[in-house]
Amino acid sequence: MDHWDELRMFLAVAKGGTVRAAAEQLNLNHATVLRGVARLEQRLKTKLFEKMPSGYRLTSAGADIVDLAVQMSEASTKIEGRIFARDQSVSGPLRLTLPVSFATDLLMETLTEFRSTYPDIALEIIGTGTVANLSNREADVALRVVLGKGSPPESLYGSKLCGFHTAFYESSNRQDGFSSSLAWLLGPGEVAPSDWVPDEIEMAATPVLFSEMRSRLQATRAGMGITSLPCFVGDADLSLSRVAGSPVVQTGDVWLLTHSDTRQTLRVRLLCERIRDTMRTVSARVEGHTDESAKLRRHN
Repeated sequence: MDHWDELRMFLAVAKGGTVRAAAEQLNLNHATVLRGVARLEQRLKTKLFEKMPSGYRLTSAGADIVDLAVQMSEASTKIEGRIFARDQSVSGPLRLTLPVSFATDLLMETLTEFRSTYPDIALEIIGTGTVANLSNREADVALRVVLGKGSPPESLYGSKLCGFHTAFYESSNRQDGFSSSLAWLLGPGEVAPSDWVPDEIEMAATPVLFSEMRSRLQATRAGMGITSLPCFVGDADLSLSRVAGSPVVQTGDVWLLTHSDTRQTLRVRLLCERIRDTMRTVSARVEGHTDESAKLRRHN
């Protein structure tokens, strides 16, 4: 393990405040991070952290060097990015990050075909809605929903693929014995709509909160309540129906993003081309056009 790795461990602990958080960020075990920080402290002959009940706090010496360590880490990442950008082979690592629902409901066939066509590319698929730091090579390609009228960071190279629309859904079997009183089923940071109430449905005063979408989706299927879902998820599910009069809302746009230093790498370009082609064919579903959703239901 080299000095760059030790610096990255130091910075991860400084940023996360705990060795556990640093280990999770770096995908290392707890002991490896501790040893790396200890080696750096031994080499510098100074203590960089104070162990507190709540975690690790920078000493004055640690605080003095943290900015320089950030600059050195960024320089190392830029060097790696420049070398990666010169690689025009169809082999080697390639990291794609995208929301889980995009991977499972829209792109898995495309990714499977890509993997079959280029078996020497070590494709890593990171299913998360968290924004990856492409500058630090946390991912090479990112498919992201940028909410509202926002734009991606200027440091990234991106193309807007389509709008991202949501609607409200309930169980298709609600009339078959389910309670007439339904709860709003809300995800992280969501609130019940204030400008729309479904007709002829009694809504409970207390919502039910979920930490992730798949459990909320299953609760909607079971008849617990009404929830907002991406149109391409809700419309494709035969056990769900759009709530009558439900507004279809464009909550953002779908962007395909790469870093300017690495976007010309052959395997990055090949993957981006496949994703663009597929998203072009499914954009009507993502934007909630009911005619395309009906075709999908008939096909299923």
